[in-house]
Amino acid sequence: MHEYSLDVEHNKVYFWLAVISILISGGISSFLNALIITIPFIEFTVSIAAIGVFGALYAIFDKYLWKWKIFKMLGLVQTPNLNGTWEGEFKSSYHDFKEEFPAVLIIEQTWSKICIRGKFNYSTSTSYTTSLKINSGGGIKLMYSYYNDKSPQSYKEGMSNHRGYGSLEITNDSITGYYFNNPTTNANHGTLTLSKCS
Repeated sequence: MHEYSLDVEHNKVYFWLAVISILISGGISSFLNALIITIPFIEFTVSIAAIGVFGALYAIFDKYLWKWKIFKMLGLVQTPNLNGTWEGEFKSSYHDFKEEFPAVLIIEQTWSKICIRGKFNYSTSTSYTTSLKINSGGGIKLMYSYYNDKSPQSYKEGMSNHRGYGSLEITNDSITGYYFNNPTTNANHGTLTLSKCS
């Protein structure tokens, strides 16, 4: 998985994670020290570092808590949850847009990282940069760069591994958009139409 950009600020989340970390570390330290002073002949104090608590809270939030609807209702999280399998078809300029072929996008996402894997008739692809835009009007804009790995039989048709770029729009549970391959290795481009199935 790799990091992705989003056109919203994350400052509120970092602020509240820091505040909660300080409160938790202070509370645990006070509780432990209150227990220690009740033990005879022991004279030391315990201090729990807030940065350690912050790291633990961030890891939990990044993987799980950011998906909770309550945080979206409170305005703390605006990141769309795109996790899932999206299935449909694509049309390519290689076939003059006359044929439809099966296409699958599998999106794995945390609050800070994402991976978009594609499965097509003769190839697979993996994203290496991604940008999400939610404030541009309409649906969610998903833009990503990918590396496409062709299957052995596709080389007979003159195709080769290449890099490319996808520009997609997500509305409810559907994806539509375009992809463009690097013209130096594969000048084809095409359209994608997908629906979320899981």
